[in-house]
This record gives sequence, C-alpha cells and structure tokens, in this order.
Amino acid sequence: MMKKLLIVIVLVGLGLALLSGSANAQTYGGISFGIRPTKAFEDRPETLSYFFHELMSGAFLTDEALVMNDGDVPLILNLYAADGITAQNGGTAFTKKGQESTGASRGVSRWLSLSVTEIPLEPGEEMIVPFTINVPSDASPGQYVAGLVAEAPPSGEAIPTNEGETQFAVKVVRRVGVAVVIDVPGPRVIGLEIEGASLKQQDDQGATFAIAIQNTGNIFLKAEGSLLIADRNGEELTSIPLKMDTVLPGDATFFQVTHPVHLADGDYLLTVALSYEGETAILEGAEINVKDGQAVVESDPGEGTLSLDIIEIFPVLAEESLLPSIGRYAIYAAVLLSFMEVVLIISILRNRRRAKYRK
Repeated sequence: MMKKLLIVIVLVGLGLALLSGSANAQTYGGISFGIRPTKAFEDRPETLSYFFHELMSGAFLTDEALVMNDGDVPLILNLYAADGITAQNGGTAFTKKGQESTGASRGVSRWLSLSVTEIPLEPGEEMIVPFTINVPSDASPGQYVAGLVAEAPPSGEAIPTNEGETQFAVKVVRRVGVAVVIDVPGPRVIGLEIEGASLKQQDDQGATFAIAIQNTGNIFLKAEGSLLIADRNGEELTSIPLKMDTVLPGDATFFQVTHPVHLADGDYLLTVALSYEGETAILEGAEINVKDGQAVVESDPGEGTLSLDIIEIFPVLAEESLLPSIGRYAIYAAVLLSFMEVVLIISILRNRRRAKYRK
C-alpha cells in the first residue's frame, strides 16, 4: 500500500517595522504579491510598511490597504484578518485563519472588517481594499496587533520516493500579511517574566539554550541581558549576551541563543537577567544535567499531556524545479523540530517543579 505524507510549506511575508520589511511574497514559480498601507504619517515614514492608529475604546475608523500582483500569473487572493502573535526569538507573526492569539491581542482580528474577502488580480494589477477598525467599548488600555493577510490558493503535487512505496504530497501555501497596530490610550503596565531556561541541544557549533519568557504588561517590550552558566558549585563558566526582539503584550515565547561553548557531562546552573524599560527580570539557578553530550530530560506523567501545533515557515528562494528535494528535507526538519520542542517544554516544566520543591 502506498502511504502519503503531507508537507505544508508556508511562504510568508510580514510588513511591520518591529520586524522591518515590506509585506511582499518572494517570487516563486512566477507568483509574487503583496499588501501594504496606501499612505504614511508625515512624521513616521515607517508606517508605509504597517498601519498604526491610536484609538480610544469604542472608536471607529476607516482605512485602506493596497493589494498588488507583481508576479507573472493571474491570481485570486483570499483576504482575512488575523490576530498578532510573537514569533520565536521575538518579532511579530500572525495566527492561521480562524485561530486566535493567546496573548492580549486575542480576538483583535474581529475589530477589523474588510470590504471584500476575495479579489482577482492580473499580473501587474493593483487594488485598493477599504477596511474598518471598530474598537470595542470595553477594550482595555494597551497596544494590540492584528494583521491583514492575503493568501493565494494552495498548490501541490505528489512526489514518489525511490522505493515507490511512499509519496510526499507537497502543498505550498503562499501568504503575506501587513500589521495593524492599535494603541488604546490609558495607563501603561510594564512587566516581563522569565519562566524557565534549559539546554536545547549541543553540536559541533556549540550549545543552544532556550529561555521561556512572557510579557505580562500591556505594551510592546524589547530586552537585553545575559545568560550565566555555572557549575554545580556556583563557579561561573561563561556568560552569553542576550538581545531579545519585540514581545507582544500578554504573549509567551521562547528566546534561543547558540554559543560556541561545549558542556561536558555533569550538572549546571543557568541564571538569566534581562533589562527592559528601566526594569530587570531575573531567573536564578535553573538546573540542567548533561549526559552523553546532551541535556537529560525526565518525563513526568503528573505534568499532563503535551500537545503541539507547529507551523514552520520556509522562505523558499529556489526555482520550482527544486521543490521535490526541498519538500523531502522540510519534513525531516519538521519532525526534528517537533521533537526538540517537546524536549524543551518538558525540561522547562521539570525546572519549574524543582524550583517549587526548593521553596
């Protein structure tokens, strides 16, 4: 029986100054399209890359986006609003259609209404799409992010392996998004928590560490600081500088850093200090154990079942003729990344539990 594995390759462009860059999909198989604002504030030229509006609770506003097809083939694009989320290592991304953020921007996509949800565009054609922002009357003060997303219909093909028993079904989804930042005036709350730190992996390039963080305030935050590695006796081995990109209010994410240090088998303590907006967050004494060159992970049934929904973004630069090989490598990478995420989360849960016992 022939088995089929589905690989979903998502090509995404995000237009937001927090990330820097315009919302244009890279040319792939003759397909290239984008979405951006039609105007900018005179004193803020960066708003040509994203929308920014300061709006009171209950406010209503009309704006417009420019959608363009700068590729070589006709397109029918689907348009929809999405919640803003924090990407790994900071920066802004958007939820999948129909899903919600778990942070302060949860449901903000419903504040946006598009005049159309599907538009046909010939090569070189542009269209202005009006939309409205309706801030709920009970919206709390703070900064929120939604996204206007344009998505092309998926394309795909089945690729048999050399053995002929398994098929790789490669589905390519192309979408671009432009951020809509909504600032609701009122008291500003600043807060950042470091929820855990762990060793993710070691290889010839060094050791990769992961730090779990959460923005507990209501404004965008960036932070910088250091990761201190000490032996079991507290003697400092090395200090790694950290520089974290934007984390959205209420969001939790992982910050990863790789350093050319190699930890021998044994026990270590990690201490993380991050400075932000004149404040400092500190996590002291996160324990890790290295055996056979890798972190030891102890599964704990009492912590419950882990469920992961991982979407990888591959900014494909190759021609369509290389898609089969890219597809095969993508599935290997996705499986490895999924496993690594499970290892990371279990390790952080273990550290939390140990910290609880020490108290």
